[in-house]
Amino acid sequence: MRLGALLRAVAAVLACFAVLTGCSGEPERPTLAEAARQLVSDGDALVSGIESGLAGLTKERADQDRNTSCLKGEAQRYFRAKASFANPSAENPPSLVGLLKGDLEARGYTEVVDNLDLWEDDLSVAVVVNPKAKLTFVLLARKEPAPNVVIVGKTECYPSNG
Repeated sequence: MRLGALLRAVAAVLACFAVLTGCSGEPERPTLAEAARQLVSDGDALVSGIESGLAGLTKERADQDRNTSCLKGEAQRYFRAKASFANPSAENPPSLVGLLKGDLEARGYTEVVDNLDLWEDDLSVAVVVNPKAKLTFVLLARKEPAPNVVIVGKTECYPSNG
């Protein structure tokens, strides 16, 4: 009888230890460098799929820390792409945002805000997050004004390096 009680006690202690050492089921947060690499990779893939229909494309590829919306001592990285439609009269903003959103959803992102939340003619907006990589993308397409296409991706805030 005592052996059975001892085994149950040991099992209970091991279970508690497992819980306390990180078996919470929550994915481990990536480092800022890892998150920035995935942000750039996902952003570049988005832009490459639509680049032929754009003019005047400019990009920022998460190459510097920014503290725009972070607490003091924290920073995050941004991917930004802006361009105008090469042929604005032939473009459909909701279709373009739907295409970009579908591409990110295939990469593990989940939509948190869509065009129906911000309904406006000739304007389409979606916000998607990747809960595992802790990344957010805001996708915007509009007939006017230029730039017609704006893609903004960002990491979470991380402790600053200096």
